Amino acid sequence: MIIVNATLKPKDDEKDEIIKKANDLIAESRTHYGNIAYNLYENVEDKTLTFIEKWESKEALESHMQTDAFIDFGKSTKDMLEENLKVEIYFAELLSDKPDTDVKEIRILYK
Repeated sequence: MIIVNATLKPKDDEKDEIIKKANDLIAESRTHYGNIAYNLYENVEDKTLTFIEKWESKEALESHMQTDAFIDFGKSTKDMLEENLKVEIYFAELLSDKPDTDVKEIRILYK
């Protein structure tokens, strides 16, 4: 699984407009091949917005990044940001999806 954290720092008066545009991107992205999850969160301390995305594969993520929805969002919001987008991409392996898993059990799974 591929996990993407993409953090945006909106200009003071642009946050609501970015969120509005993000809602369209999120709805579209959730229909893209290989998407597992696509969400936007606001950090209440520094007012940044962070997309957290989960993709089945690198190929699925790369395909998503070529879509009109993704490209249009980037173009339409780039001047609304105080600084460049910060993107972190991780390769992850699900260790457990059981709700009652404790830390000791996760450590055993990780070994």
